[in-house]
Amino acid sequence: FGSSNFGPSSRAIWGAPLTTAMEAHSGVVGELEADCHELRSMLDAAKRPNVRKELQRVLDMLAAERARAAREVGSSSGVSTISPADASVEAASQPAAKRHAPSGTASKPPPPVEVVHKPVPVDIKPMGPWTEITTFALDLGGYDKPLVSVDLRLKGVEALPSENVTCDFTESSLDLKVIGLDGLNYRFLKTNLDKDIVPAESSVKVKKNHVIITLQKVKGQYGYDSWTDLCAKGKRRPTNNEKSKDANPQDSIMGMMKDLYEDGDDNMKKIIGEAMYKAQRGEKYEPDSQDLKPSPSLGSMDDI
Repeated sequence: FGSSNFGPSSRAIWGAPLTTAMEAHSGVVGELEADCHELRSMLDAAKRPNVRKELQRVLDMLAAERARAAREVGSSSGVSTISPADASVEAASQPAAKRHAPSGTASKPPPPVEVVHKPVPVDIKPMGPWTEITTFALDLGGYDKPLVSVDLRLKGVEALPSENVTCDFTESSLDLKVIGLDGLNYRFLKTNLDKDIVPAESSVKVKKNHVIITLQKVKGQYGYDSWTDLCAKGKRRPTNNEKSKDANPQDSIMGMMKDLYEDGDDNMKKIIGEAMYKAQRGEKYEPDSQDLKPSPSLGSMDDI
């Protein structure tokens, strides 16, 4: 083979396709560079966070594509065609606020996402069933004594938390609840107390194997009321409190007469009824001697 077969004309023929391909790639790189330049201008002018985010995403995609095209041109020619501006194209995934923030304008952080806490449903079950406490010791306090004491024996009650033993007081009732004693819930409910109490001054105390309820009596005009039992047997009568000192004495007498009328026998009711009727009319009442005789059902002193 002669050297004339591989002269300058032959090298030009073989190099033509390579030059054409390189020029095509260079044109693509130029177009991508122009797109990236325009996107950077738009990104610098944008203010809204969502718009800047979307522009940065497109810019990163085009920059990466331009870098790949530039590498292909460089590998074909053996010379790198990546400009210094594209040397850090791998950093295109960094936040736009750090790389393309407008001069003199601080980047704004994205608004915080408000976390909505949904209420958690709480299953509240009614307490019970109740085991009624039926046995207790009672101290009525005697004449002119301020307190009534109720002693309930419950083994091991002192081991319960304080919030498991409660007692609600009203002027005429008490409601003791003991929760979770040996797996049971105990209750001591008493309504229609014999006399009024002072709820704010009444209390409950836990001792070893015992629960002590202390009831504060209401102090009347002549001292503390005398209790006959913890609860009234029939219709409860309201207690006369200290306000009764300013009451009309005539009203007190009429009240006493009404009580005697309700508790008396037929003969007593007749006498009191006539006396009250005439007293309201301003007439003087003198009972008949026959009305003052004891009822036949009671007998006479000779029969005793």
